[in-house]
Amino acid sequence: MTEPVQTAGSEQDLQRRWAESHWPAPFLHTGPDRFVRVISPGRWNHGPGPDFRGAQLLDSDGRARRGDVELHLEPRAWLQHGHDDDPAYARVLLHIVERSAGRIDASDPRIPDATRLPPISAAPQLTLTSEPADALPCSDIVQRAGVAAVEARLQRIALRRFQRKARELQAMPVPPGPGSETDRRAWLAAARALGQPHNAALALLAAGRALEGRERWDDVDMQFDAADRAGWRRGRGALGTPAGFILVLTTLLERWTVEPLSPSLVFGHLSSRGWRDAVGELHIANQLGRVRATQLLADAVYPLTLAWSRWLALPGARYQRTDELRARLDGVDGADGVDRPDDGFAIPGGWRHPHTQALLELEQTRCRHWACRICPLAAVGLSSRAGREDRRT
Repeated sequence: MTEPVQTAGSEQDLQRRWAESHWPAPFLHTGPDRFVRVISPGRWNHGPGPDFRGAQLLDSDGRARRGDVELHLEPRAWLQHGHDDDPAYARVLLHIVERSAGRIDASDPRIPDATRLPPISAAPQLTLTSEPADALPCSDIVQRAGVAAVEARLQRIALRRFQRKARELQAMPVPPGPGSETDRRAWLAAARALGQPHNAALALLAAGRALEGRERWDDVDMQFDAADRAGWRRGRGALGTPAGFILVLTTLLERWTVEPLSPSLVFGHLSSRGWRDAVGELHIANQLGRVRATQLLADAVYPLTLAWSRWLALPGARYQRTDELRARLDGVDGADGVDRPDDGFAIPGGWRHPHTQALLELEQTRCRHWACRICPLAAVGLSSRAGREDRRT
């Protein structure tokens, strides 16, 4: 937190803080010597029922829990709103309150355990003694479980990530415009992928506006509002600026809509080619290079066409935020901050795209929250250890 967040003025403010994970550490006290570790705040429910559904938590005993979360400014609101006998609130795991109880004691048995969430600016740093690095479940998982088991689990994690990407692309709202809905979806997917990682939402918004109400592809004119331009996170290369992004996307559109081509036909053609050939076809001199073309294949072309086998064959990449986990799987310390060469991989044949995607998934949903007890990769080592103990017995 770079700036203190003020006390919530309304329940909506409190809900926004919870949705955006605005707390100083992923730990919340629920009583003396008890805590909850927040893995995911859940889905914000803007309709009837609990404020958040499907939250993921670790309780004070380290057990993974999934359920609903309700937030109020004061504990008394639980009774005032009639939640105590409402079956819609039966799956509430956590009741978050902003201020201490007024006339009603928070220990009232009709009120669930209330987690007091004080103003962030005044919140104590809730630190817990973590396990030493060499005791993490993944620190020697390759030695304990074997390379084949680790690779198989990484591939399963990557498959779930690929399937989620495909579902997200299929669920994108498609505005009316030229071509079929499949054609417009392919072009929107390309815009979103080229805006990754930081500008995907703005890129998708601009592409949708450009399509709406047009009758022909020739009429599509990419533009950015002043606010969108100001919000664009600048980076390197042509895609690092709004003007560069428009130039790249317009060039691709011109290529993909020359009769008898259409964006969906081009996607189908690209997904039938090896990634080297596909990257060669996507390359635009001084605009779209090999790395970003590969990203376009990974985040748009292959998920939208369900080309899992092609997605598997993509080369691996290095992501700084996964270096720590990757170093443990490589059997390299990596704690000295040295960027070590990619040799001696734990994974046969080197790190491939599905492996690095699996590391991203684990880092985002488990590692950054120290959620080792519910990590699917750590479960490989635990099951391997249990099997050896059974054999010894």
